[in-house]
Amino acid sequence: MSKFAERLKELRERRGLSQYKLAELLGVSPSTVAAWEVGRNEPSYDMLRKIADVFEVSVDYLLGKTDEPIPAYKKIEDYPWYRAVKHIPVYNGANAGDVGSFPDGSTVLRWIGVPKNVPADFAIVVHGDSMEPKIHDGDIVVVSTQRPFINGELVVVIIDGEAYVKRLWVENNRVVLQSENPRYKPIVLSRRQVNIYLVGRVVGVYKEHL
Repeated sequence: MSKFAERLKELRERRGLSQYKLAELLGVSPSTVAAWEVGRNEPSYDMLRKIADVFEVSVDYLLGKTDEPIPAYKKIEDYPWYRAVKHIPVYNGANAGDVGSFPDGSTVLRWIGVPKNVPADFAIVVHGDSMEPKIHDGDIVVVSTQRPFINGELVVVIIDGEAYVKRLWVENNRVVLQSENPRYKPIVLSRRQVNIYLVGRVVGVYKEHL
């Protein structure tokens, strides 16, 4: 893979842009951006300048000729979006509906970049519409296993072996799983009736289709 391909992907993820959104900004197709990122094609010099302008870096940095991303007349402090990124695995299976499956770690669908200061451990693709309009089918929820739980926040929870993304309320001996979509009634369960496991807290939503 070329240095340009590596740096284009890194810059895009640091800005929190999907391939679709970057393609829109550059006036090209998403498949063109995808081809650049895997090193299958490279842009013309005019397009390189346009990419450099979007990310506010130099063309030399894009091409790997320098490790200084910011042009000499700029300072890193001028770009609040420019922040360190860590990569977390994405699993398939959290459900926002009636059934789901827990990502057991055996298969990683992909990796996404999130800011290093976000307490994120992994991410899960959501299926279903019960959490709309906050979370849509196909969105990716970013999950932390370390943050203290606050009653009423969004969580990934396992109920009798099935994984759900819900707003969780624990009241005495009851567990209430609340959907955002008003078409879905709350799921009220007795803690004595089910095996409940709190996987983690939802700390962000990765909407790749934006």
